[in-house]
Amino acid sequence: MSSLKALRKRIETAITRLALRWVPHWQRATILRTARILGYIGYLLPTALRRVGLTNLDLVYGEAKSKKEKQAILREAFQTATLVFLDIFWFAEQTRERIESLVTFDPQLDELFQRKAHMCITAHLGNWELLGHAVSVRGNPLSSVAAPLVNPAVDEYLARIRVVSGQIIIPRDGAIRGMLRTLKEDGKIGLLLDQNTRPRQGGIFVDFFGLPVPISDAGAVLALKTNADILLGFCIPKWDGSYYVHSCPKIIPSEVSGESKDEQVLKLTQAIATAIEQAIRAHPTAWLWMYKRWKHVPSDRSISEYPYYAKRAK
Repeated sequence: MSSLKALRKRIETAITRLALRWVPHWQRATILRTARILGYIGYLLPTALRRVGLTNLDLVYGEAKSKKEKQAILREAFQTATLVFLDIFWFAEQTRERIESLVTFDPQLDELFQRKAHMCITAHLGNWELLGHAVSVRGNPLSSVAAPLVNPAVDEYLARIRVVSGQIIIPRDGAIRGMLRTLKEDGKIGLLLDQNTRPRQGGIFVDFFGLPVPISDAGAVLALKTNADILLGFCIPKWDGSYYVHSCPKIIPSEVSGESKDEQVLKLTQAIATAIEQAIRAHPTAWLWMYKRWKHVPSDRSISEYPYYAKRAK
């Protein structure tokens, strides 16, 4: 490991320790004010994240929104991302009390709290970390797979935080078997499905804002194998510091037709991607526009249709 990387990891670990010690004791108004200030500063800096965000907004909205409108969306997206980071630590203490006070669920998600198998899908829209805690606090712990961070020390701290509400983390090795077992026992599986998953790692291309992008087929495959309904929810922040969990119409695997299992998986995955797209359109300032979502280009599409950061899928 280079000395620069080692130094960066020590700094990351120190920041995490300080955040765990201090942030949970701040007033809610202080959290909000800090998120808005730091997010605004992050937006102003001429970084690669800002360039990616504006590029993605140009791709999605084209001439439908002005440059000023796109900049406003990205500014709030930076502030939302900062709030998500701070709330990881703020909700680490008094977790139940704070969630019960600040998180409200869409009544359409009431069945989420029944003893029944569900695939629970979300995205990097709003506070995805808090959503898992909020569901678990209501008495139906989510089971999810968390990819390990590059920094083992920080990963250990976050692993402890993720289980304070009763949430269950499934080890990455043998994750599919663990998820299948949970569903067969009428449990809940939580998945983030707006990430790039290469085809060789189980990703399949579906339409997302008019261009094919790869998405993991795990949600569709597991739902079809267990006949678990798919529920989509997004923990959207409100200006007063509270959250509202919005839902999309549930997706029922048995209603998806197809001549083959592969065709069913494709249709189901497309339905998930479409629902996520609709949620982003409804709450654009809450999505992580700074992520290289259109990074992989399928062989039958021109790379010129994609952003500057894109490359051929492998």
